[in-house]
Amino acid sequence: MKFIYVDESGSAGGSDVFVMCGLMVDAYKLRKKTADFDKMLAEFLARHPGSSTELKTSKFINGKGGWSKISADERKDFLRRICELAVANGGKLFGIGLSFDALGRVREGGHGHPFGESYWLAAGMFTCALVQKKMQGVKNSKGLTVVIMDDNKAEMPRLSDGLYGADEWYDGLYQVRGTKRRKKLWLARSPEDRFDHIINTAFAIKSHHSSLVQVADAICYVYRRHLELKACDEAYPGETAYYQSLVDILEPHREKLGQCPPAPCVEFYKAAKHPGWKL
Repeated sequence: MKFIYVDESGSAGGSDVFVMCGLMVDAYKLRKKTADFDKMLAEFLARHPGSSTELKTSKFINGKGGWSKISADERKDFLRRICELAVANGGKLFGIGLSFDALGRVREGGHGHPFGESYWLAAGMFTCALVQKKMQGVKNSKGLTVVIMDDNKAEMPRLSDGLYGADEWYDGLYQVRGTKRRKKLWLARSPEDRFDHIINTAFAIKSHHSSLVQVADAICYVYRRHLELKACDEAYPGETAYYQSLVDILEPHREKLGQCPPAPCVEFYKAAKHPGWKL
């Protein structure tokens, strides 16, 4: 069994980038992975009393509030260590980087998406569909996954309904090739097979109750800032190089969508993703 801890970074009215990403950990590694992060964070906070009790990466890395007492070099080194530990010993990343501009255009493109105006729900359903795609081939129920989201009271009920209702619109994201009458084709999904590797629904947790949700927040921020800098007209060579180095740590462990049929859902996400995000 797997656990995936999911958070997001970015909002409408900010930059053009919204990233949702989750860190997946095997159940038998979960206790150690959590303990390692708890220890690392506790030791860091103990060295800097009064800085904060929770790691919010955007505030932390930019030295806002109590984090201003810590040097930029130490903050940058700590964020690098978070990225390294996240993907150590089999940690996998699942998620998507959306462009608000592209998402606005593709909503009007007649793709029939079932999540209305919600970019959070669009990203959440894609992330769960990607988990379904990659885990449905894992044998002996070892791919069954518990999805744990940073709490979003406004959107969580809709995500739960989306996973439970399993709209066929998403089928193209996790369909597999098979043979029927000696012809290779994309096999149809039955209602009971849709999202059958997500255990029950997605669960919500407060970020300060889980160090792994805080790690997911760090991963999301790294990817968001990396995409923002790639699209920036101004030159920030030191910052650009730093975030590129963090993405170089993470990217080999991020799952990609791979081959899919030419379905409306696939075309939707290809059009809505940020140009710098490899789907």
